[in-house]
Amino acid sequence: MNSTRKTKKQLIEELAALKERVLELEALEKASGDSKKELGERIGRYFPQVEHMDEAIYVLFDRKYEFVNNKFAELFGVTPDEICNPEYDPMTLVAPESRKFVKNKYRLSSSGEFMTQQYEFTGMTKDGIKIECETFILLIPYKWGVAIHGMLRNINVRKRIDEELQRNRSDLQIVLNSIPTSIYYLDNNHHFIRVNRAFCKSIGLPMESIIGKTLAEIFPNLPEAQLSHFFETNDEVINTGNPKRGFIEILPSIRGKRWFQNDRIPYIDENGNIVGIICISIDISDLRETEEKLWYLSFHDVLTGLYNRTYFEEELLRLEYGRQFPISVVSIKIDNLQEINSREGIAAGNDLLRRTAKVLKIFRTEDVTARISGDKFAILLPTADKSIGENAIARLKNALESQNKHHNKAPLNLSFGVATVGKKGCSLITVLKQAEAAMS
Repeated sequence: MNSTRKTKKQLIEELAALKERVLELEALEKASGDSKKELGERIGRYFPQVEHMDEAIYVLFDRKYEFVNNKFAELFGVTPDEICNPEYDPMTLVAPESRKFVKNKYRLSSSGEFMTQQYEFTGMTKDGIKIECETFILLIPYKWGVAIHGMLRNINVRKRIDEELQRNRSDLQIVLNSIPTSIYYLDNNHHFIRVNRAFCKSIGLPMESIIGKTLAEIFPNLPEAQLSHFFETNDEVINTGNPKRGFIEILPSIRGKRWFQNDRIPYIDENGNIVGIICISIDISDLRETEEKLWYLSFHDVLTGLYNRTYFEEELLRLEYGRQFPISVVSIKIDNLQEINSREGIAAGNDLLRRTAKVLKIFRTEDVTARISGDKFAILLPTADKSIGENAIARLKNALESQNKHHNKAPLNLSFGVATVGKKGCSLITVLKQAEAAMS
């Protein structure tokens, strides 16, 4: 009803304001796209660093293999150059019965971003030998889209475990010790009643220090919350008789915590009674470490250690619709960085960027400090009015003066600007532009 009573002038003014906001959002989207492209290029340079890992690592982009390590190539009997050829079809390494399933996974993954998945399929080597595979994937921004960064395991051994357990229980321990995957048995009271050598190695203790004890007795300093979680999961399998597969949890070791994917199944005696659980445990610590590194790269500038533009823009939008007003935005620019790069080399320019990052350490932990472009930095200060923003500029100048005083190289010259918005309703992108315009 109220909208029908507005004057023509009011409607025109609202339309103009809406048009301006659309232009701002389009600019933000373009900037976000550019930063994601830069992120993709940095992550692309990270791929070869996983060459040394014992796991089979691969990267799929635009339905082609972008990178595989030697472990992956050896598993399928191909060379890295052969498989990374643009003409190579990734489905060649998937058995016919699994191709529809894997294609559907790729299709669903193509629109994903910053998420992990896990699934199993039947692979096939160059010679036509089938391999039961389990893959863990992380979807990451790369180039102009999303790449699949994956770790793959041959789980034929898991099939072998089930077969051997059923075939000959009398030789069970011999069989278990021949298997490289960690396996342990627990009774109804959570005591370890059987373990294999791989499990002993994973937690760094001999078998005699494990058998007959609970996890709490082996590691008495383990937090109660972690113990309760471990026991509750075991009890669920025992009480329901239902397996619990793909369960990710932390187990201790004498070398520190390790991440495991555990498959728990009921342990059934000859009379059909559930007397405990059998757990097949796969160490995925390397995958977790890789995932954490990729997450760090996603939101940080590698050179300075500060947040990058992608993270900064997400925080802009979050704070813009939040309750932490007033908000001040500080803009900082390194003077003549391009000239220094041309005259003295990239190393000299990088040194100035790192020195600037040290100057910016004066800000609070709740402030968002980011490198938003080559020579520009910005800081979001929630719940900071104009006086706090101006005080931040004064502290920056003092920190810069102190830094130059104790540095033997050429002085670091910075320009500063600050702008403040008092209440919700103003675009923080506009406030950032105001801060940049106020730089001196």
